[in-house]
Amino acid sequence: MLKKTNDEKASHTAGYTCFSRACATREKDEQLRGPDDLAEIFLPAFAKVILNVPALRKAFMSKVAPSGIYEYVIARTKLFDEVFLDGLEKRVHQIVILGAGMDTRALRFTDKNHGTKVIELDIDKTQHPKMQILRRKKVELPDELIFATIDFNNQSMRDVLQNAGYQRNKETLFLWEGVSMYLRSDAVDRTLAFIRESSQKGSRIVFDYIYASVLRRENKFYGEREIFNTVSRTGEGWTFGIEEGEVEEFLVERGFKLMSHYSPPELEEWYFKADDGSIVGRVNGTHCIVQAAVNCKNR
Repeated sequence: MLKKTNDEKASHTAGYTCFSRACATREKDEQLRGPDDLAEIFLPAFAKVILNVPALRKAFMSKVAPSGIYEYVIARTKLFDEVFLDGLEKRVHQIVILGAGMDTRALRFTDKNHGTKVIELDIDKTQHPKMQILRRKKVELPDELIFATIDFNNQSMRDVLQNAGYQRNKETLFLWEGVSMYLRSDAVDRTLAFIRESSQKGSRIVFDYIYASVLRRENKFYGEREIFNTVSRTGEGWTFGIEEGEVEEFLVERGFKLMSHYSPPELEEWYFKADDGSIVGRVNGTHCIVQAAVNCKNR
């Protein structure tokens, strides 16, 4: 199981992320400007009106976006883009995007892809509308891109990926963006176990997570109360987190080696620091991003 979603509609979070990415492409400040210039093709007409009127865009985002989450989505998109491009440059055999939503990386970076298979995995209620829009907009799909639809209640990730052409024991990059916090801990463990057991040495996973204290409503971080209440109202409340300072131990216990870790202050420093040293965008304090490698010694 990857993401808890209502079977009657695509994920609210996927829609919000897509709209945020589209808004970010309109930012005048280059450091805040987002790179996903294809996100807007998935938006309905009313959203495009908001997108193209600066006053409406600013008012809408200030109303619906909890403090620092818009900035977090921008930073996360940039970081995951960098990891994706690094995978293409190193010519990993395959990239698997778990809970892909409206991801556009396989389309935006097709000219950088020299044979890496890209498998997007998600539920039908998210993936089918995406594919319809791409066909309607006559977006050319690269040969390397494969859509794999999964029924999380009745299908295993192993079976679905195998049918999609996933090759076990090949070097693989897994992108797991905006998903882990919506799962139970056993679902997180099963996903990591599958990755550890099915991929070759050098395979990596990049994912984001929230601090476990957020689930306890300790309200320690910037924007925490707002974002927790917002996701709870959507019916897609958070259920999984990792204790602050314990991510390396968490990964080692599950057969992975920590490669890099980005806390909210580090994301601000990396992506939003101006030439004069000021920070132009403050990131919500609840989320971190981690990159880890399969540790073959623990397989």
